[in-house]
Amino acid sequence: MKGLVTDAKGSFVTVHIVRKEACGECRACFRGMMEKDMDVEAKNLCEAEIGDWVELELKDNAFMHAVLIMYGIPLIGLLVGVVLGYFFAAPLVPAIDEGLVSFICGLIGTGICYAAIHSQNKRWESGKYLPMATRLTTEDALTDGSCNA
Repeated sequence: MKGLVTDAKGSFVTVHIVRKEACGECRACFRGMMEKDMDVEAKNLCEAEIGDWVELELKDNAFMHAVLIMYGIPLIGLLVGVVLGYFFAAPLVPAIDEGLVSFICGLIGTGICYAAIHSQNKRWESGKYLPMATRLTTEDALTDGSCNA
């Protein structure tokens, strides 16, 4: 992915990214699902300056880890909530259908997981899940510059 550097502060740059049509099918970034343009903060590994085009990458398997965090943990919360709701909460309220009680408990479990993920957002943004500006490039090509890192 590539973008235009709009701000540079120390070892970080703000990169403006315009999603292409192919990117719209991926939906890998939750924020990208809602906006056509987005600004992301990235580590500046190629000494980019304001006005430079850069290529962005994620370190190692950071993308897969981020997907597991954003989808796997809430899925576990949903399943645990449904099971606990069905076997423990539903017998406490016999007037309400046990399927409905387990569904509501599943939603509560999912909400708790999303709240826990959101509370740790600063930790994940500052670590290995932060994109890196690895190479200088041009608007049309991805191979014009190389990183000195």
